[in-house]
Formats: sequence, structure tokens, C-alpha cells
Amino acid sequence: MQTNIKQFAFLCLCIFWLGLSGCSSEQVARDIQKNRQVRYETFLRSGGETGSPDMEAAVGRVSLDDCIELALKHNKQVQMAKLSLLEAKGQITEAVSTALPKASFTGTGMRNDSSSFFSQKETYELGLLVRQPLYLGGLAGAALDAARVFAYQKQQQLRMVMQAVHFQVRQKYLAALLAEELIEVSRQAKRDAEKLLADTKTKLRYGTAARFEVLRSEVRLNAIEATLIHRQNASRLALTELLNVLGISQTSQIELAGKLSHEIIETAAGECFSIAMGQRPDLLIGEANIRLAQDNVKAEQAGDRPKVYLQGSYQRSYPGFAANFSKLGGMGGSEDDGGDGGGGFGDLGGKQWDRVMSGGLVVEWPLFDGFATRGRIVKAEAILQQQEVALEKLEQQVQFEITQATLNMESSEKFVQSQIGNVANAEEALRLAQVGFHEGTSSSLDVISAELALSQARADYNQAVHDYQLAQLSLNSAMGTLGEETIHTVADFDGPREPTDDKVAADSTTETDDNTKIEDSEK
Repeated sequence: MQTNIKQFAFLCLCIFWLGLSGCSSEQVARDIQKNRQVRYETFLRSGGETGSPDMEAAVGRVSLDDCIELALKHNKQVQMAKLSLLEAKGQITEAVSTALPKASFTGTGMRNDSSSFFSQKETYELGLLVRQPLYLGGLAGAALDAARVFAYQKQQQLRMVMQAVHFQVRQKYLAALLAEELIEVSRQAKRDAEKLLADTKTKLRYGTAARFEVLRSEVRLNAIEATLIHRQNASRLALTELLNVLGISQTSQIELAGKLSHEIIETAAGECFSIAMGQRPDLLIGEANIRLAQDNVKAEQAGDRPKVYLQGSYQRSYPGFAANFSKLGGMGGSEDDGGDGGGGFGDLGGKQWDRVMSGGLVVEWPLFDGFATRGRIVKAEAILQQQEVALEKLEQQVQFEITQATLNMESSEKFVQSQIGNVANAEEALRLAQVGFHEGTSSSLDVISAELALSQARADYNQAVHDYQLAQLSLNSAMGTLGEETIHTVADFDGPREPTDDKVAADSTTETDDNTKIEDSEK
């Protein structure tokens, strides 16, 4: 009967814990759903359907520098990279603690219900242990060096994220500028088409043009209007992508202050690669990975070496017997004669506390661990070799990117030069076609063909300028100097050097230009 009761109690306990587990999971789900609802309500209060919580809105004309400053302030990737620097500080603190003394306190209280006559019924122990490492086989030095390298690696990761944001902002800004230029091309084409339509209608009234030519001019005008609508939508989409990269609200009302421009820049792949070898954050991170792998090898090698500690301990213990032992034996005593005290064994204040103090050197030397340490050393050395090969591969990739960007710049420059002359020829061809149409030596089809050619030439020219600036941007990115230096200073470069923390701090603390007005989206 008693066994059945125990089994039933155990079954009820299992059911209780299963139900509690299910309730906990359901409670977590409800809490998460509640949090999402709160976030959604905050989202609506902050910016409606196009805003976002804690987002700000920009108003006015913004230059490229303004956009970069806004991105460095509001972009979430930059914020996450800056927060990772705190992780590096924690890593250094943890590494320093390896060489610092350790102190620990222990306290236990136990009661034994054994039926033995002489068994201890109550036992209390209090202890303090202090240990100072004197020699750890090189482990402390390796850990501290690894922490410093880790901090440097996080700084370079912040540089890499900031350069990536620079690239994205410049790329989206160029795309938005190109979209605006193409809108202007369509507007110019629309004005030319409207002029042609008006001239054709005039000639129709005087009987020098056919109805067919008027219809053809109207079709041409409608086609241009359709293209204009498409390009206006593309411009709005480009602006939304730019706002997304900047990390500000989609309700921002901004106008781009820049224009697509063409400036010839002389570059040399060899000099650019020399700069990249000393400046690219990913290459510096690769060097840091090798250093970390070397520290890992040293740390694993410390497993076979002795470790020496300076150790001291202080312990107080209270070994009590059964609370009724004094009544049975009639034994008294005090602390002076080594007795149990007159207050009885049930009274803690009447018992004697034993005191033990010790100190000295402790040496720990693993003699044989089943080759586990040797296996970890081999693994660490293999990781070191992998990091060295990975760095060599990355250097080859950098050289390829530099060469590719240089070739793209050369090709884009030639294309820009060809389109400059092409636009001039197309403008002259349209002028001659319009003169001939007025004089009756050319048809409206000749004018439409000239307009199409001019519109295409202008669009190709703007696309060529955009591609050239994008190639220049890619070269700066491949060199690892985006936002820090430009390829204008190639001739002044005197060899690889490590970036300073001041440069990163300067990039991360810029303020918004006066031309840009930042206002909270809740207003």
C-alpha cells in the first residue's frame, strides 16, 4: 500500500512539472507577443506606416557629406560595431584576471540522521581560500596578448563597417543623382517633342503636313511621358534606398545638393595595391587572426607545463554530536578543557569551533592526460596554418579587386570621353533636322529620330559619368581608404602604416551640417 502511495505521489509530481513546463512556454510566447504589440504601437505613434520607433527625419537639401554624417550617426550596423568595442574591453579584463589573485569563500551546514551512536548529527564549516598564480606556463601572457589583439581586431571591424557604410551611402547617392539626371533628360526630350507636335499641327493647318505626322508626334510625346513617369518612380525608389542606408525615417523630405560630375584621376595599380596592403581593415584583421592563433598555440602548450601558486586558507569547523548526548552521558566541559561546552550540543553558541590556517606554495604538473593536450596543440597549430593561408588568399583577392577597379576606371573614362562628343553631335543633328523640318526639306520622322538619338546620347553620358564615379568609389574601397583618404594622395604614400584610433573616433563623432535639419518624427 505504501509503495502505491509513493508511485502515485511520484506520478502527480511528474504531471505537475510537465504542466508547469507547458505553462512556462505559453507564458514566454504571450510575453513575446505582448512585446511585439507594444513595439508596433510605438511604431505607429513614431512614424505611422512609413516611420519607425526612435527614427529621426531629415528635411532640406543634403550633400554627400551630410548623408555620410547621418549614416555614421543613425546606421544600425555602425551602432552594433561600436557596441562590440565593449566586448573587447571585457575580454581584456578577463585576460588580466588570469594573473590576479583569486579568493573564494565556502560555507556548509549539514545534518546527519544516521542511527549510529557516535555519528555527528550537525556539522558546520566556514572557509576562505586565497590563491595567487606565480607561474602558469605562459598561459597568462598568451591570454593578455590575445585580449589586446582582440581589441585591435574589433577596432578594425569598426573601420570596415564604417567603410562599408561609406560605400553604401556613396553608391546610393550616386544612384539617386543618376535618377535625377535621367528625369531631366526625359524632360528635355518632352519639351522637344511638344515643340515638334506644335510645329506639326501648325503645318497641318497650312496644309503642309499630313494628319499621320501629327499622330506620330503625339505617339512620340506619349512615349516620352511614360518614360518620364517610370524615371520619376525610379528616383523616388532611389531616395528610399538612400534613406534606408542612412538609418533615418522614410518620411524624410530631402533634396540632393550634388550633381553628377566628371573629374579625371590618374591611378596606378601598383601604388594602390601598396596602400591596400597597409590600410585594408580585412587584411589587418587577417594579421590579427594569425596573432590570435599563435596565442592559442601558446595557451595549449601551457597545458604540459607546471603551474605554481601561492596559496593560503583559513577554515573554521563545528563538528557537533547529537543534541541529547549530554543528557545520556552527563558530560560537561568548556572550550578551555576541550569539552563540548556547558550550553549543550543543541546550542551553537555553546560548542567549540575548530580553527585551521595554512599557507604555502602549490605546484600542479600534469604528468599524463592521455595525449589530450598534445591533440589540442596539433589542432591549434593547424588553425594557425589555416589563418596564414586565408590571409594569402585575401591578399590575392585584394590585388584582383584593385586591378579590376583600375581597369573599370580606364574603360569608364574612355566611354565618358566618347559620349561627350556623341552628345554634341546629337545636338547638332537635332538642330539641323528642326531647321530642315521648318524649311520643308526634312520630315517629322527625321526630327523624331534626331530627338531619340539625342535623348539616348544624354542618358548614355550620364550613365557613363555614374559608372566612372562608381569605379572610382570601388577603387577607394579596394584600397581600404574610403572615408579616410582618397586616391588623390597616392603620390604622397610612403608605405604601409597602421591606422590610429583618432581617425576612427573622428569619423564616428561627426555632426550634421547646418543645411540639414533633423527633427524627431514624433513632432
